Amino acid sequence: MTDDEIPEGEAVLPFAVPITGKFAEAAAGDLKSYRKRAENGFPGGPPAATSPFMTDIETMRAMAESEATARMSLHSMLIDIVGLSFDTALDHVRALEHDIVRDPAPVWSPLVSARAVLESCLFLEYLIDPSISCGLRLARCAGLWRKDTDHATKAARVFGPEQQAGAANMDTYVTRALKDAKVLECHNAKGTLVGYKVDGAAASLDFSITERARTALPAWIPMPYGLLSGAAHSRPWMTDRARKTGMNAGSGLVGEAATVMTALMVAMASLEMSLKAWQGYFGCDLAETLTELEEHRRQGRIYLLAMAHAVES
Repeated sequence: MTDDEIPEGEAVLPFAVPITGKFAEAAAGDLKSYRKRAENGFPGGPPAATSPFMTDIETMRAMAESEATARMSLHSMLIDIVGLSFDTALDHVRALEHDIVRDPAPVWSPLVSARAVLESCLFLEYLIDPSISCGLRLARCAGLWRKDTDHATKAARVFGPEQQAGAANMDTYVTRALKDAKVLECHNAKGTLVGYKVDGAAASLDFSITERARTALPAWIPMPYGLLSGAAHSRPWMTDRARKTGMNAGSGLVGEAATVMTALMVAMASLEMSLKAWQGYFGCDLAETLTELEEHRRQGRIYLLAMAHAVES
C-alpha cells in the first residue's frame, strides 16, 4: 500500500486523525497554490462601464460640486480600505501556510489564522457588496470610519497627551468630512449615535461578523464562525478534545488534520467570496479564475483526505 491510499474496510471519520508531516506539507502547498491563483487572477483594464462602481461614480458626479467632492473623497477611502483588506487577508493566508508545517504540529492556531482571513474578507465584501446603492455603501463606510476613530480615541488614552491630541484632531476631521458629504447621523432614543444615513439609506456603526458570514460565504461551506471563535477564545468544549487525544497518544495537546482542513476551507471560501464581490462591483471577468479555484479546491480535498489517512507501507 502506498502512502496516499486509505485502508479499505475501515470506518473512519474524514480527517479525524493527528497531523503528520507529509499531510502538513501537502496541505500548506495546496493552500499556497490556491492563494497564488486568487492573488494573480485579476484581469487588467478599467472597471466595466455598466458596473456598480461606475454607477456610484456617475451618481456622485451628478451632485453639486462641493457635495460631489466630499463624497468622492469618502468613496476613494472606501476603495483604499478594500484593497488593504484583501492584502491583509492574503498576509494571514501566508501565515497560515507556515503555521501548518511547524514542529510541533499546531493544535487550534490554524483556525485562529483562518478567522483573521475571514474577517478581512468580510470587511471587503461589506463595503463593495454589488447589490446595494451608492448611498448605503457610503453610509456603511461612514459607520466603520467613525467606529475606527472611536477605537483610536480610546487607545490614545493609554499612550498619553500627544496621542490624545492627534486622536482629537482626527475626530474633528472625520466629523467635518462626513458633514461636508451630507452624511446624516442616526441616534437612538437615548441620543446615542448608532449609525449614519445617506440619501435615505441607513447603516449602523458596525456590522455583525457572524450574520455577515452566514449570508456572504459560499453555500458550499457550513457556517464556520462559531468554531473559529471557539478556537480563538480557547473554549473548553474544543480544547478538551485536543487534550483527550493527547492523553490517548501519551503526549500533550494533539492537533488533528480536521482542524487544518477546516482552516483551509475557510480561507479558500473567504478568498472566493472576495473575488465574487470584486467581480460584481467592478464588473471584471473573473469567471475563469473562479472556475480554476473551484476545481483546485475539489481536487485538493480528495488528495488531502488520502494524505491525512495514509498508511506507511
